[in-house]
Amino acid sequence: MEAWEAIVEPGARVFVRTARHPTLEGLPPHVSLTTFDHVYEATKRLEDVYPAIAAELLDVAKIAATTAAATADDDGEDDAGDGVDDGEDDGIFGDGQDDDIFASFALEDGSDVVTSHRTPRSRRIVYAVPGDPCVAENSVAILRERANAAGVKVTTLPGVSFLEPTLAAIGVDVMPSLSIVDAIDVARSAHAVGVNCDSPTLLCQLHSNAVASDVKLTLMAQFPEDHPCVLVHAAGTAEQVVERVPLHEMDRSEHVGILSSAYLPAINVGSSSDGDDDGTPGAGGFGGASVEALLDAVGRVRGLDVDSEPAPPSYMMGEGDAVGDDGDDGDDGDGDEEARFVDDFEGRGFLTQADDVWLSADHADPTAVEALRAAANEAVRCAEDDADPEDRARAMGRLLAHVSLHVSMASEAGEYAMRDVVRHAVEAVREA
Repeated sequence: MEAWEAIVEPGARVFVRTARHPTLEGLPPHVSLTTFDHVYEATKRLEDVYPAIAAELLDVAKIAATTAAATADDDGEDDAGDGVDDGEDDGIFGDGQDDDIFASFALEDGSDVVTSHRTPRSRRIVYAVPGDPCVAENSVAILRERANAAGVKVTTLPGVSFLEPTLAAIGVDVMPSLSIVDAIDVARSAHAVGVNCDSPTLLCQLHSNAVASDVKLTLMAQFPEDHPCVLVHAAGTAEQVVERVPLHEMDRSEHVGILSSAYLPAINVGSSSDGDDDGTPGAGGFGGASVEALLDAVGRVRGLDVDSEPAPPSYMMGEGDAVGDDGDDGDDGDGDEEARFVDDFEGRGFLTQADDVWLSADHADPTAVEALRAAANEAVRCAEDDADPEDRARAMGRLLAHVSLHVSMASEAGEYAMRDVVRHAVEAVREA
């Protein structure tokens, strides 16, 4: 209600990103809107639109404050809450008690003269965005940052975001680990930073088929090309459309526009050959397609103390391996539960060397050093021999597993973590 009152209040100067949004149809006729459609039309790169909008809004705020101060001086009154004379920052929304000093101003057609009108509270400048200003509204984030630097106060009024109707249309929850990413950021990337294949992802503001095409090409470096994708257009409105397409077709929809979002479920990786592993990401299982999932797997192996630890819970094992699944105490005659747990890891490819390599004390442990060397040599051999892709992928995977082992040991010792390794890797690429 507070946001609605700010928009419909008489005299408020209301700015919106674009006139092409269905929510504007419900505004009362007395609300005068100024759009930034001209910015969209004049800006070559979409990523430059939001900074341009923020710059224009701050210019308007400065003109409003200057005009208010001039009006107050002409009236012979003391400071009127314009944020200039009294050192107080009354802000874009003019929430002080002196809002009636400045009414409104307009640049008449064909004239350079600003005409002032003394309508109550017209010094209030409202930037109205669909949904919640703190949810997937990069223009607001940029505006707040620049306003803070300029000493201009911005009051944020919450609303209902696009998330609720979008998630309802798809039939999913934000929990346990939904990632929300700006489609523009993904479109500009060679690899979608912030998109984790082990977590579901919601890409907001696809804008156009051209942006969707760039997003698709970036994501296909991380997801299979036939990975399921759900497109939601105009969520929560009478024009809502939901489409389920493979990833490689996400840019072919005729409905893609500024009200479009795309949802990608997590990759479901099962690494056991018999299909027993459901690979459910985010549930503590072994499934996963990220470095985080690999570090988690290594950490689970290293955390296994067969002499003292109890059997792991069922979500750490394959289907049918849980204790008590068959009504007994979990002993299937193949040894105790701890031994079966180690066997389970070995069957998934994590224990390809002697079992104790994963329990090495530190990076200098001869077993760990030799395993790292052997994995590196195998990866080199596969590359030199032009081995088939699956063999090369397997060799690289084993090398990455042993690199992750050494990173885990260093992290346990408080020496460095994977973020430090990645930082040095990025620096090496940039220095090349």
